[in-house]
Amino acid sequence: MRLFGAILRALWVVVVAAIPSLLLPSASQGALEFALIIGAIVGMFTFFEYGSTAPGFVDFRYAPPYNRFRAFTIAMQVVMITLVCRAVELGLSDSALVDWAQQAVQILDFKYSPVSMAIDNILTDSHFSDTSAILLVYSVTTSFVVGVGMTLALSLLLWLFAWPRDRENFNLWANLPTFQPSDDVAIHKRLRRDAYFNIVLGVALIYALPFIPKYGFDWFTVDIFENNQVMLWATTLWVFISTSLFARALAMLKIAQILRRAQG
Repeated sequence: MRLFGAILRALWVVVVAAIPSLLLPSASQGALEFALIIGAIVGMFTFFEYGSTAPGFVDFRYAPPYNRFRAFTIAMQVVMITLVCRAVELGLSDSALVDWAQQAVQILDFKYSPVSMAIDNILTDSHFSDTSAILLVYSVTTSFVVGVGMTLALSLLLWLFAWPRDRENFNLWANLPTFQPSDDVAIHKRLRRDAYFNIVLGVALIYALPFIPKYGFDWFTVDIFENNQVMLWATTLWVFISTSLFARALAMLKIAQILRRAQG
């Protein structure tokens, strides 16, 4: 049963990786093949991680629906961005998705908004066509709205409901394989400290990551936004990395609270 679940998760990864190449009109056969190769690599990692008896990297593997929700989040980001980009590429300017994206851009266009700062930073000194610039704006906005919205939903699920469900058999070390508390600090205090660090890091990355294409690729003279599919994945990961850190922090705070109450 464990192997069957690992196979399903691996196939899920491959399907999600192939969605942009299958739906975007601008996608080529080579892009589809490359996406399938990347999806297969990540899928193999997923298979070995979930197929093994002891987890190596994935947090809260035995505390559903934490990882299922995160997998659904990135899938929703990819699907929504792909559909918006597809509508723009096909010239469907009056579609409901494009109209929704336009409204979201207007709502998030304010001072110190991560979306506004990311768009302004990437578009500055870059050579975009009008269509590419529109795709970038819509991709950044859609990724942020979907990613943050789904993460807030996960946060409510973790804190308002009985998560983890089987608390009596909850194994901290199996669910946090990379967590290594020091001997002189109580576990619940160390969990809170690591959680606060993840929150700060997540907020910092949501602002810092958009600077990487501008400064980090100068040596290679590479523009990662020349290809719509690469742009789609870049904007997806921009939000997903930050929101994953935030979700992990909230889960760790919940576990810390449970441990503190159990210890009296």
